[in-house]
Amino acid sequence: MFKKNNFVFGIVLSVVVNILTMALFDLILHLFDLSLEKNAKIFLLSFIPNIILLRYYSKQQLMHTVKAIITVLFFGFCTLLYFLYASGHFGGNV
Repeated sequence: MFKKNNFVFGIVLSVVVNILTMALFDLILHLFDLSLEKNAKIFLLSFIPNIILLRYYSKQQLMHTVKAIITVLFFGFCTLLYFLYASGHFGGNV
């Protein structure tokens, strides 16, 4: 099941893993009573499982899946950086 060499499979897999990891970090923030405004950069860590997937599928020589994971990583990272910048996390305000 995990050895499909398909662009769509890679996008779906990467998005699902990214959403699950972000939900886990959101749950951790709520469990420890931390505010999202002060700890929003922790969501950058949600890309680590995708990087592990990227390494696994590149070792298996499944390049269509790797391209999809790289695409999701790039657009997700850019989107997260945009929202962090828009909320003032890179301007020295927070």
